[in-house]
Amino acid sequence: MSTLKQFGWKIQKYFLTLMSMFRTNIREYGMFIALIVIFIIFSFMTDWIFLGAINFTNLLNQTAYVSVLAVGMTLVIVARHIDLSVGYIGAFLGAYVVVSVENGFFLTKILTAIPGVDGTHWLIVVAALLVALIITVFVGIIKGALVAKIKVPAFVVTLAGMFIFKGLLMFQTNNGTIPTTNNFFKQLGIGYLPTWEVGGYDFITLIIGIVIIGVLIFNGSRTRNKNNMLKIPNEKIEIYITKLVLMISVVGYLAYTFSSFRGISYLLLVTAIVVSVYHFMTTKTTLGRRIYAVGGNPDAAELSGISVEKITIIIFISMGILALISGVMFVSRLQSASPNYGPFWELYAIAAAFIGGTSAAGGVGKVVNAVVGSIVIMSLKNGMALSGVDANLEPIILGGVLLLAVVFDIFTRNVRPIDYIGIHFAKKKFGPQLKETQLLFTKAKLELKEAKRENKENVIDYEYKLTNAQGALNKVKDLIRTSKEKDFIIE
Repeated sequence: MSTLKQFGWKIQKYFLTLMSMFRTNIREYGMFIALIVIFIIFSFMTDWIFLGAINFTNLLNQTAYVSVLAVGMTLVIVARHIDLSVGYIGAFLGAYVVVSVENGFFLTKILTAIPGVDGTHWLIVVAALLVALIITVFVGIIKGALVAKIKVPAFVVTLAGMFIFKGLLMFQTNNGTIPTTNNFFKQLGIGYLPTWEVGGYDFITLIIGIVIIGVLIFNGSRTRNKNNMLKIPNEKIEIYITKLVLMISVVGYLAYTFSSFRGISYLLLVTAIVVSVYHFMTTKTTLGRRIYAVGGNPDAAELSGISVEKITIIIFISMGILALISGVMFVSRLQSASPNYGPFWELYAIAAAFIGGTSAAGGVGKVVNAVVGSIVIMSLKNGMALSGVDANLEPIILGGVLLLAVVFDIFTRNVRPIDYIGIHFAKKKFGPQLKETQLLFTKAKLELKEAKRENKENVIDYEYKLTNAQGALNKVKDLIRTSKEKDFIIE
């Protein structure tokens, strides 16, 4: 084989490898493709304002509270439940913290008795957050117990919770907007990490981006080396390098974008911490594996020694804690608490989880993908607003995207692995056999049609012949489709 042909084959092989990866993992990569398409469309529609540093940073800040909720909702759906109460729970807890800090609560008098502590001291904020945490853990235990022990459907329990906390939110805010004055809310909601500007760019953000890229390269190399030592097959080097280049490009773009504006906001920092913790928990811990086991098959999980009741209570407590974080983030970003906060939060979280590939049947879903789903939703809202799309079309488009995501999940649920390189070689090897069986099938089909037209007595013989021809053709097709690269010796 000439050098030119070898080079051409390497390029073809690379693209065949990528096609195999996307086809086999279409369920996981579908939302990334959708997000890229959305970015490209709205960038053209807004003369690239959509991906500008100011708008893109604000977009991610707006997405932060939805992302946090989506992380918790993913685990709830993975465990085959739903939580409709998180919107108003989050809004109530956010309002509770604001009211407690701004107007005082039962611990304020005790804390302010300490020398040097006044109503604006950080201890007041910590105390309010701890009380809110106790409230949400208690509520999570009640919801989990009702679902797991009393067997009340999660839909009913959380629907009741939605109404209850909507009323509590109104009581807490006295049906009025309460502005925030404490520096904690200002820093969290509209504050950014300290910056060190060099040539118009934040050098600290660039350093953080470089460190993250270094960690990605180090972890990837370490994982491959570990798999080699344990004799575990690694993904093909072409796929590994492509993924690494894409991730480095994304991190580099984000670091460049943030550094050219104001750096990294505290909202993004909190979101990154939450996602990192839950990603580690779901992929590296026993608790994470048990949550997915319960969602995959509760009966089998129970028989294997996993307490389904305990796992159910844990995921509702987790959802409540993330609702608290989300609520505090939202009131901090808007610098106020209001009885109008809370509607549709839970729906955005559910939609983000489904768009991110979480299966409605349970047992399947990733928290990182749910965050991507939340970015898809908020990108649609932000992009339509920037491009001047009629606001009445927004819910229609969002609903259509959610429906398409669920349909996509159903059609890709049982996608089987495929190797286009193996198919490439199989077509060369079994091509003549495939053509022969196709001709026999076509001939048998025509003969049967002719026999029926002439009302021959032995039509059943022709049907039997067609069945055999179709079986032979399907056998060759399956042989080609299931072929692997390793099945062939490449000279």
